[in-house]
Amino acid sequence: MRIRLVLCLLLLTAGCIKPTDPLGHRDALTDAQKRYTNFIRWRDAEKAVQFVDPELQPKFLAHAAELENLEISDYEVGEIEYDDGEKTARVEVTYRGYSLTQLIERKIRVTQEWHRLGTNDWRVRPDLDAVVAQLRGGAPK
Repeated sequence: MRIRLVLCLLLLTAGCIKPTDPLGHRDALTDAQKRYTNFIRWRDAEKAVQFVDPELQPKFLAHAAELENLEISDYEVGEIEYDDGEKTARVEVTYRGYSLTQLIERKIRVTQEWHRLGTNDWRVRPDLDAVVAQLRGGAPK
């Protein structure tokens, strides 16, 4: 009887145990994604660019001035979907914000595409054009 009770307790607690992240890939992405999204929210392109794919950094900085006319009042991060053995990931982010020229708050949803360089160095392939266009009330270019 005691053995059955112990086995039942083990089975019940096994469902409560979270899978581990021994190499820290998921924790590193969560941290990078949060920091990048906060920098975007506060219009700090110079700090956000460190999380951008190196190939896209010049384009990102060229379009970053457009962030100056936007106010992002809040954002929510959805679940992170990992692919390719945790080398790539997609994150749904919902922004609430407005263009300073229109003052109409909009809720937009973007998908951030992330990929891992090296061990735990995650970089995003941002679509700033889509964020800016949608917060201004238009369709993405």
